[in-house]
Amino acid sequence: RSLPRGRHTIKNMAVFKCILSALVLATAAAIEPVILGKAGDFAILAKTGISTVPASAITGHIGVSPIAASAITGFNLVKDSSDKFSTSSQITGHAYASDYASPTPSEMTTAISAMETAYNDAAVRALTNGASSLNVKAGLIAGETFKAGVYNWGSDISISS
Repeated sequence: RSLPRGRHTIKNMAVFKCILSALVLATAAAIEPVILGKAGDFAILAKTGISTVPASAITGHIGVSPIAASAITGFNLVKDSSDKFSTSSQITGHAYASDYASPTPSEMTTAISAMETAYNDAAVRALTNGASSLNVKAGLIAGETFKAGVYNWGSDISISS
C-alpha cells in the first residue's frame, strides 16, 4: 500500500504506531512481524477520526470505529446505495464506519479489535534505535524512509507531500 499524498494529520498515535510498526517489521527478515489480522485490510484505520486536506491519493480502504462516518472529513464521501460503505475520488478503495449498514459495524469492530491486539504487541517491543526512534523528526515525516523496526511518537504525525 502506498502512503497517501496531500496533508494529513493522524490523531490516533496508537493506530499509527501499530500500523507503521507492522509495516516496517514485516519487511525485516530477522524481526518477527506484528500480525495485523483484519486491521491489515485498511490503509488507514482509526478510532477517533481521519481528516485530509484535498487532494489526497490513498490506496486501500479507510475506516473508523466506534465513531461515526462524520469523523471522516475532507474526503467528500459518497455513500453507496447499499449503505455499507462510501467512496471518494481521493480513495482507491472504500470508506467504512461503524454507523453504516450491517455487516459493516461488526466488521469494523473486528478490525478495531485486531488493531488493538497488534498495537499491544508492538507497544511492548523495544524501539529500533533506542531514543533515536522516539519522536522522529517531531512527527513531520514526509519523505522519510524508515528501516524495519518500532518507532514511537507522543504527538500527532503529519505526512505532507
